[in-house]
Amino acid sequence: MSFSLYDFYEVLPDEVNGWKKSRQPGRYTKDTLFDYINGGAELYIAYNFIEALSIEYEKNEDFEIIVDIFDMTSSFDAYGIFSYGREEEDARIGQGSEYNSGLLTFWKDRFYVSILAYPETEDKKKIVLELGNILADSISSKGDLPSILKLLPERNLIPGSVCYLHNHIVLNNLFYISNENILFINNDVPTVLARYKENEQSFYLLILNYPDKRYAEKAHESFLTHYLPDAVDGKAETNPGKWTGCKLKNNLLVVIFDAPSKELLEEYLFYVKDGKF
Repeated sequence: MSFSLYDFYEVLPDEVNGWKKSRQPGRYTKDTLFDYINGGAELYIAYNFIEALSIEYEKNEDFEIIVDIFDMTSSFDAYGIFSYGREEEDARIGQGSEYNSGLLTFWKDRFYVSILAYPETEDKKKIVLELGNILADSISSKGDLPSILKLLPERNLIPGSVCYLHNHIVLNNLFYISNENILFINNDVPTVLARYKENEQSFYLLILNYPDKRYAEKAHESFLTHYLPDAVDGKAETNPGKWTGCKLKNNLLVVIFDAPSKELLEEYLFYVKDGKF
């Protein structure tokens, strides 16, 4: 079944353990999302947000349980915005989920869902998970994951650190590179950032998939010019004991930040380039 946002309102029960559903949901578009999520709307729009539905459950004068459902255009972007904020815990709802301190988030197909019950109680937790399962089960189809994720080495990958994106401001929020878009990231450049740990020292791996080789070459040159002007063969010691480097492979650009040694930097660059250590 193909769902519109309002269908989700109909799917949710009118009452759960004394908590009653609001009569009318809130609906928000790109133009009005700022009125609902003050200071956070930019992130959703960066992931190609289309529309949101907000549903409240109330019980006497207790705090509300708020259900927010976001149509993110594609499963890639639904996964992307989920990956931006998640940590490690999986509530096993939808295609990926996290529950922490009264907040459940999950994604399935093109939808991203947030259910908040604060302050958390055991009763509210049960209701939040029940509502989450109802919504996830109502979405019959599953969406694909971005194929770029398959390029990430599994060795020493920190669980929950993988983030899919295609916006340089989102990237800067995770790992600051430059005020300018020196890597030329946009909707046509699927990108993944992940964190690794070797001998208790963490470092970042960034992979960008450009539409063609020429585009990748321009981004590579721009990155070296603005971020690694002193690099030799695409590698430089940016801080004592911290190495950053990049490598091209056809239309892929691979960047590693803050590797604890030059040898480790080269090892991971080689892995992504050729698929083996």
